Amino acid sequence: MLMIDRRQFVVGAGTLVAAPFVMRRAALGQTPLIRRDVMAMSADDPFFSDYADAVAAMHELQTSSPSDGRNWRAQALIHLNHCPHSGAPPYPDVAMDFVHWHRWYIRYYEEICGVLIGKSDFALPYWNWQAEIGQVPNPFYDVDRLNVVFWNDPSDAQSDNWGPEEVVTTGVRALAEGSGVQQGPRGGAFTDQNINSILAQTDFTNFTHLLETSPHNNAHVIVGGSQGHMGDGMSPLDPIFWLHHCNVDRLAAQWQAAGNTMPPLDYDFSGQFVNGEGQPAPASSATALDISALGYAYETPTGIITGPASSAVAMSLFAAPATGSQPLGAAAGGFRAAANQTTAVSVDTRGLGQALFSPRSFRLLGASGEPRIGTEPGRILARLTGVTVPAEARGLVVNVFVNLPEAGPETPVTDPHFAGSFGFFMAGVMDHSGHGGTGGGMAGGSTYPVDITDAVLSLARLGRLTDDALTLQVVPIPTSGQTADSGFSFEGVEIFRT
Repeated sequence: MLMIDRRQFVVGAGTLVAAPFVMRRAALGQTPLIRRDVMAMSADDPFFSDYADAVAAMHELQTSSPSDGRNWRAQALIHLNHCPHSGAPPYPDVAMDFVHWHRWYIRYYEEICGVLIGKSDFALPYWNWQAEIGQVPNPFYDVDRLNVVFWNDPSDAQSDNWGPEEVVTTGVRALAEGSGVQQGPRGGAFTDQNINSILAQTDFTNFTHLLETSPHNNAHVIVGGSQGHMGDGMSPLDPIFWLHHCNVDRLAAQWQAAGNTMPPLDYDFSGQFVNGEGQPAPASSATALDISALGYAYETPTGIITGPASSAVAMSLFAAPATGSQPLGAAAGGFRAAANQTTAVSVDTRGLGQALFSPRSFRLLGASGEPRIGTEPGRILARLTGVTVPAEARGLVVNVFVNLPEAGPETPVTDPHFAGSFGFFMAGVMDHSGHGGTGGGMAGGSTYPVDITDAVLSLARLGRLTDDALTLQVVPIPTSGQTADSGFSFEGVEIFRT
């Protein structure tokens, strides 16, 4: 079973067999840690005081033992120095190991927290941006030691992995207490529609690319803005970072539990992390596939996600989804998208209607958490190519609409023409946008995908879709204080079916 209810989990936990590995919690017969939804916790949940103690202990280590890799700044520097981002050596792929690397990073951090506060059952929760309005939980403002403003840690660090310029951010959050990432025209990445479209991808490359560029990037830039730690390479200096990435990891685990395959790849992360005792810890992409082997699980409304679908279960699912893509059209010529302005890109398409209404199958979790096969119309994706982003664009969220000439920065994401959005985390780094971008400045710019299926379907239902053309409206929406200079450039747009 991939997901089991509470009663089944309690009865069966002692019989779970996890592969022997470096994580102590993954030893045979031990109950995995359960990562809960922080949005469902009360403000007096013991987690908040425990986590505050852990954050304080890491800050104390920073003073008393600056060479200890468990200290607060050292943990943030791991991200700056080693986090994989697309288009830059040694990661030329579409950030293919983005999920793998962060899975290990969070897990070792979680272990460090437990050791420092003397609680072996300490587990990080996940920040569920889909719940309520997607606000950062109040204790991350009200409890001093969980508030990035209280610590006011300097970033002031440079790494060739992140880019040639020094990262200079401050201990602030652009997202005010009580506000949420779902609110306003910058909140489209966190709708159920967008998250479900990501989970419906059957190809890992498309899945991880959309997961990274849309909700992952957008949460970073909305919380951090143009000045805060969350918007740049030292983002782990904000305590909410770790819960944000737990949620990214939860969605990846859910995608795997539905029977989709995350490739092992061939990346060795040895020497990048330390364990709870502060010792160098082994890690690789191939050993990051199964969360049960890493000693944790996710509590969700439909059950507990304990790991990926077994190969037997995945093989038993009839009509296994096909991989690959079908080109439908492209436009080139070079475009400049200025902040708070609308840039229209007309694309001649071929067979758009047939591609849309030819059914496809995909994997999902049923109401009780069991893997199922679903069918739906074809998925239509748009891909902005040759994207170059100046440093001034840090904090931008880009909304994309289909066939809506009047689209602008105030157009709500509830408009049926709204297709999706993405954000620029690492703007200006090596002349490319970093996280989620492919190719980088070295290869003529980055690439950003948007799943436009739901917008195209809405147009078709209204009788407003033609088979041979569509127009995308690209609208960059800045954070407070940014000007038109914070826009970006791109070479063209590709439309394809998956």
